[in-house]
Amino acid sequence: LQYLAVEEVSGEIRVLRELDHERRTSYHLIAVPVDNRSNGETVHVVVNVIDENDNTPTFPVSSIDVAISEFAALNSEISIPPAVDNDSPPLSVIKYHILSGNVNNAFRLSSKRINSMLYVDLVVNGQLDREYRGQYELLIEALDGGDPPNSGKMLVNVTVLDANDNAPEFSQNKYYASIPWNAPMDYVVATVHAVDADLDENARVAYSIAKSRADLKLPFQIDGETGVVRVSDSKLLVSDAVYQLLIVASDHGLPQPLESTTFLTVTVQSSNQSQLNFDIFWLTNSNKPQVYENITIGHVVARIAVQNVPQESELLVNGCDALCIKETDSSGVYLILACGSFDREQKSEYNLFFTMKSHGRQLLKIPVFFEVLDVNDNAPKFEKSIVQVRFNRSTLHHKLVQIQASDPDHGENGRIHYTLSGTNLFEIESETGILNVHENFDCSPEEHRFRVRAEDSGIPPLSSTVDVIAQVIDSSDRPPIFSKPLYDITVKEDAEPGTCLLKVRYHFPFIIIK
Repeated sequence: LQYLAVEEVSGEIRVLRELDHERRTSYHLIAVPVDNRSNGETVHVVVNVIDENDNTPTFPVSSIDVAISEFAALNSEISIPPAVDNDSPPLSVIKYHILSGNVNNAFRLSSKRINSMLYVDLVVNGQLDREYRGQYELLIEALDGGDPPNSGKMLVNVTVLDANDNAPEFSQNKYYASIPWNAPMDYVVATVHAVDADLDENARVAYSIAKSRADLKLPFQIDGETGVVRVSDSKLLVSDAVYQLLIVASDHGLPQPLESTTFLTVTVQSSNQSQLNFDIFWLTNSNKPQVYENITIGHVVARIAVQNVPQESELLVNGCDALCIKETDSSGVYLILACGSFDREQKSEYNLFFTMKSHGRQLLKIPVFFEVLDVNDNAPKFEKSIVQVRFNRSTLHHKLVQIQASDPDHGENGRIHYTLSGTNLFEIESETGILNVHENFDCSPEEHRFRVRAEDSGIPPLSSTVDVIAQVIDSSDRPPIFSKPLYDITVKEDAEPGTCLLKVRYHFPFIIIK
């Protein structure tokens, strides 16, 4: 195409088309005289195109996600994509600044020019603290050198990654407990609790009891996950003794776990009761103080024999309203009966006390740790009777919805697997409840109704169902996510109109339906 021409008569150089400095910065013309007045001298003319500020700084993406540890040192740098302005200096990009979102000036920008391109880094400007603020939305602006300047913007989503900078903290500075001198094994002494403000493994707390000597054997143990302290060896308990236990709570952070401590003072009560021979025989399946939660009322749980019982004595059981004492015709022989119902999901452990009194005087007090075992008495439960979900046709091959039920039973009785009925378009992952879409999704009608069944692994298994209404739409009010933040393609200059240059893929965010 011809952009400039020389007027034949006047010799003036005229512009034939709009010039663009970004396409071409200069033109070289050769004017050749066609008459004899100029002696045939050829004239060389160079026309320089002066740049104007007709381009705006443009970032390659509208937003990016970056992550940085809360332990990042001061002046640590994160490179972010620079803005491009096709104008020539000084009308190209000359500076960057943060418009908004920079709470407490946690970050600043640093720029450097390389081969006419002004690159920019995000710089840590102060101590980061994820527990104070874990997310920043920084609006970055690029300005060119025009008057007035043109600008472009990009959103930088900064996620502050957790570091193990917090030790667990106990809910109490000190704990106190008092137990009977004859407390049995597994008797619950106390429960300690600590929390850690960090995330994930950095916040997972484990409990232990510190020993002053390696050879010291304590009559107590602690559950490393729950913080429940129990009697581990009742033979080591000493009447009137006071135990000072140093409880340690440590997290699982790397490279070095952090820990904190607290004291648990355990006082063993005096043994001032008369020495009666007390024997208890458990008539349960395991011959231990434990029953299944579906035990029938009136069932005999145990037999108690007490020798040398004074006249007008009374044996009582405390700690569980569902157990009762029945005196037999034989002197000193008693039966423990189930006189109420148990529900393991409500309470699974009891500290029982068998007390014998005569004329108001306590003759003995025997503690027993009693456990309720699980049966499969709860079916999986959905929160809603009908679940409505929306699917977009463009989300093919993506896991879209997770339908979940809950089961309060223990172990296999509470483990759920899922099945589908009434549809061939969807399938469900048995263990997770995640719905997947089949290939014929594009040609499906707009609404599907089917049923999800949740079944536990108990014997016999229990189950429940939920009706699902799935609406198929062609668009979504949830913003899509592209598979790449930036695409770079090459196009032939003689490509025909309509030539496919690029195929992009996107999906919609993962949805959980409970």
